Amino acid sequence: MRYQKHELLSFIGKKQKFLEEKTVAIIGLGATGSTSANLLARAGINLILIDRDVIELDNLQRQTIFDELDIGHPKVIIAKEKLSKINSKIKIEAYLLDLNYSNIDILLKANLILDCTDNMETRFLINDFSIFNEIPWIYAAVLGSNAMSMNIVPNKTPCFRCIFKEQESLTENCDSVGVLNTITNLISSIQSTEAIKILTNQDFNKEIFIFNIWNLQMQKLVVKKNLDCKTCFKNNFEYLEGKKYTGILKLCGQNSFQIIGKPLNLKNLHKRLSKSTDAKINKYCIYSDKFTAFSDGRVLIKANSVNKAKSIYSKFITN
Repeated sequence: MRYQKHELLSFIGKKQKFLEEKTVAIIGLGATGSTSANLLARAGINLILIDRDVIELDNLQRQTIFDELDIGHPKVIIAKEKLSKINSKIKIEAYLLDLNYSNIDILLKANLILDCTDNMETRFLINDFSIFNEIPWIYAAVLGSNAMSMNIVPNKTPCFRCIFKEQESLTENCDSVGVLNTITNLISSIQSTEAIKILTNQDFNKEIFIFNIWNLQMQKLVVKKNLDCKTCFKNNFEYLEGKKYTGILKLCGQNSFQIIGKPLNLKNLHKRLSKSTDAKINKYCIYSDKFTAFSDGRVLIKANSVNKAKSIYSKFITN
């Protein structure tokens, strides 16, 4: 039997059948998200996969579900293909899109949401959605050899906005500091384990978990609800209502931006770009060393400032 080693565990046992009826939405299919998806698929849990990006060479150092033949293809499409071969019995929905206030209702089918994203704006959006719809989520973040995780369960724990302020931004990021590939596997294992606990209605961690895998140092910080929290006390869901949406998003690292414009005809755009760039095309996107463009109008741009990103967008996309 596929799940017999799970069923032998006293804390899972017959709850394995319960797991097989659950659905987890994973936002972001990078190092953490693709590993968590792999673990949960093998555990028999149905998945909703959401990611906006394509696979690049430097992803392969830590995003273990992908290989060299996948470069240039959307992460979410390749992940679904590979996970379907790992476990053909589970249901997997894959969405190649940028999660925002206008499409986040696709998460309503989920029993739990895993945050494997690369920016705070999306996390505040997930938090709004979670509190409003009473669907739990698990925050996870990695930098260097450090990782952090926190379970947010409506009515049982503080929410994300109780702890983190909007203006908080890290001066260090994965582009400037790097990421040790073992730490992403560790935090995915923790995130997936907590997911199984929550899905089977068992005791889960209610503290912020912090781990440095290089120094083998672990901390668990007690957190309390903020009685002045805009979201879970004042019911201010401004991210969910789109009041904070700008259309231009700074991604993980100091040199990445996303700009959303009008839908694109990829064949016509590639024909024009092929005269002056090395841009390549597949059925999902056009990609080059400067940008990746999708038919829905999303463009991921490598630039050191928002103004430079706008300039590249204007030169290659709208020109």
